[in-house]
Order: sequence, then structure tokens, then C-alpha cells
Amino acid sequence: MRNLALFPLLLLVCRPSPAQGPSQHSGPYEVTLRLPPDGLFAEEEMQIEFRVVDTTQVDPVLGATPIVRARIDSVIDMPAMPGMPKASEVAHPEGIPGEYGVHPTFAHGGDYRMRLAIHPPAGSPFAVEFPLAVQDASRARNRKPAPRPFRVDLVSKPGKPKAGEEAALEIRIRHRDRPKENFSAFEVVHEKLMHLLIVRDDLGYFGHEHPAASADGAFRHRVTFPTAGDYHLFFDIAPRGAGSQVLMAKLRVQGKGSARYDLTRGDRSPIKKMENMQIELDTSAGLPARRTTAIVFRLQDTAGKPITDLQPYLGAMGHLILIHQDAVTFVHSHPDERIDGVGRDGKVPFLVRFPKPGLYRGWSQFQRNGAVHTTDFIVEASEGSGQ
Repeated sequence: MRNLALFPLLLLVCRPSPAQGPSQHSGPYEVTLRLPPDGLFAEEEMQIEFRVVDTTQVDPVLGATPIVRARIDSVIDMPAMPGMPKASEVAHPEGIPGEYGVHPTFAHGGDYRMRLAIHPPAGSPFAVEFPLAVQDASRARNRKPAPRPFRVDLVSKPGKPKAGEEAALEIRIRHRDRPKENFSAFEVVHEKLMHLLIVRDDLGYFGHEHPAASADGAFRHRVTFPTAGDYHLFFDIAPRGAGSQVLMAKLRVQGKGSARYDLTRGDRSPIKKMENMQIELDTSAGLPARRTTAIVFRLQDTAGKPITDLQPYLGAMGHLILIHQDAVTFVHSHPDERIDGVGRDGKVPFLVRFPKPGLYRGWSQFQRNGAVHTTDFIVEASEGSGQ
């Protein structure tokens, strides 16, 4: 009769071994991080493992005694963006004693932090934390990415929507483990359960909408597309415990078209004037791809004085959405929340990370006197020296 206990070990041998990473100590315990050999990537499910041992009990052959049957709560966040939804997960044991793992999916690249609250079966609980450097999704295209746990199913009524006529959208979020069920456990982020960003594939149209959740777990929204064409719909959500996630669907709209928007010939002026305000985009710090950088919006009234009466819009002093010229690379940024009183002096700094070099069309949104002002900018990210 076969020894089935050998199977978990054999499975571990057949997959790529995780890379030995840094260690943290707390009292008698040592926790060693193990990352995928190629590192961490955005927009795909990752496996992060760690080993927990008791350094006061050391076997001359096997080494420090592994801690088994521990409860380990993992929380992953971004220190530079404290308002970003956190990914929380109870770690599962791996096939080797003392080894545990979690499976996060990062919405975008950047500098994250993983905190582990460890409850040994005997002894006092303790906590450690590790920095996590996550690479952008575009760098994963030379290999097969791991599947994501969530997907979006989009149905339009009518099935072939027409420009200028209202269409009813039915949006269902599915989890890989329950593909026929509507996933309905979401966190409220910036006052909404779902942010829907709509752009035409030439970036000639932009819309920021908020579908409503229904009793059956689906989201529904009515929208009128202005012109015919192919549209990309980005669904910015936070499934409970999974952190921020951005899913995309495509929709073709029939009817009368319009001239294609040419991004390469678009207005690149950093200053945009509206009826009662002027918005200037300051990118003097540079726009390197694959690195988190700060860009600043300066807002003035018609007299040239800084605007000091900005109002929060959707829980923030501003929103910034950027879409790459490929029409699928998506960036949703918010003001730097580490700065007290941000936006009160006419300056609104955003932390932005461009996943790849190239042209981006961006739309900024600010609220004043109860009115939301949306304006667009074109910027170009250069090949930087990011991770």
C-alpha cells in the first residue's frame, strides 16, 4: 500500500522552490520569508511562504524546531497609501512542518508591507513585518502569469447597445472557487462599493460611474454611450479581505461613430482653464515608469489666487485616472494621504506609479461649491530605473 503522506512533499519538489528571503526575530522565534523565484508581480495571484521556528530548540541535524499548528493572520497594505484597502488572510500550512503560505493578488506594482500576527499553539503571540517589492504586470508578459481569483461577467441590454440610446448594464463579479455564484462581499472604498471607469479604446471618451448593488449580488447601471466604438470598462472594487482589485471588460457600441481621437496629437498643455478655476499639472519631479512618484496639481481662481475651498469628492480631495495609450493599462490614484490638510492651500499632490513607459491620457476630478470639475491631461512616462 502506498504511503500517501509522501504526496505533499512530492508536490513541493515538482514546483519551483521559493527563494529564501529575509528573517525577523521575536523572542525565541524566527520567521523567514520565502518569495517566488522571479519575485512578486501585480495583477496575478502570488504565493508568499514563510517558515516559523523556535531557535531555542535546535536539532543538530534538522536545525531549529518548526512551529506547527500556529494561527497566523496576514495583513498586506501600502504604507504610502494608508487609505488603500488591505488584503487580509489566515495563512494555511504548507506540506513541510513550520511552513505557511498566503495567496495575495496585488492591484499594481509598488512598495507594500506584510504584517504577520502569529499565535503559536504554546507560548505568547507575537508579530513581525516584511517589506514587499511588487513588480508591474507588464514585466510578467514574457512568462505565463498565474490566474487571478476574480473575474467580471458583463451583460448589456440590449445586447448590442447603440450610441445615444440608454443601455442597462448587469455586472457580476465571480470568484474562481465559486464560478456560478455572484460574489457580493465588498468593502466600501471612497464611499462606493464599485467605481466604474469607462473609456473608448482611442481614449476619446471618459466616464466615472458608480453601479448600484442589487439584492441578488449583481451590480446594475444604466449608461448612454455618446458615440459608436469599442469601449473598455474598468471595475475598481475591493472584495472583502482581498485588497484593491481592478477588472476589465470590453463592449462594442453600434451606431454613428466619430473621428478617432489621436493621442499623439492631443493637447499637452499642463494648464487647463475652466469657468471659475485654473488647474496646472506640475510634473517637474519627472515621470519615470515603474516607480512611485509625486505629481502635483495647482489650483487657482480667476484672480490667480490659490483655491482654498476644495471639497472632498468621494472621500478624497481629488481623483486621478490615467490610461496608457494601449487603452488597457490603468492607473487610479488619490492624493497623498500622509499630508495633513492636503488640498487646503491650492496644491494637491498625488502618488502615481506608471506601470510602463509611453503616453497616458489622464483625467483629474476636483469638487468645488458642490460641482465636480473634470479635466484631462496628456503625459509621457519614460523608461525609468524602477524595480
